[in-house]
Amino acid sequence: MEKSWQDVLDRFHYGIYLITVSSKEGYNGMIVSWVTQCSHEPPLIAVSIRKNRLSHEQILKSGIYCLNVLPKESIAVIKQFKIADWKKKFDAVRYNPSQNGLPVLDDCIGYLDCTLEKTIDTGDHTLFVGKTIGGAVINGDKTMTLSTRDYQGIYRGTQ
Repeated sequence: MEKSWQDVLDRFHYGIYLITVSSKEGYNGMIVSWVTQCSHEPPLIAVSIRKNRLSHEQILKSGIYCLNVLPKESIAVIKQFKIADWKKKFDAVRYNPSQNGLPVLDDCIGYLDCTLEKTIDTGDHTLFVGKTIGGAVINGDKTMTLSTRDYQGIYRGTQ
């Protein structure tokens, strides 16, 4: 990608969310920013994930994921989900299982459990379209969501 294009894309603002999944080996969590609602009926959520990420494979196998909506105060928490050993990502955070058995952070604003409805190849990422099958507001008093404005550094797809 040309640098001039990337400089424009760096100025886009997105939310910072946590996708959680479950596999036979345990729970995994991944920071994502390319997330959007794409239908009211049925209630669909689209999430774009790089193809080389472990969560990508785990979502394809399990067919379910949970979107944790993070408050602005979670900037320190997301560092836990960048550690190398994915099996230890939940060691330093408080969470409970959703009604569908996926991790929901105790301090998130809310969450949505989604079953995988469709995948769309989008180059180096896959767009996962999930149908919302559960969810709840956990901390309704937290109204400011974490965003790329709060994130330290610029994400250019190489990290």
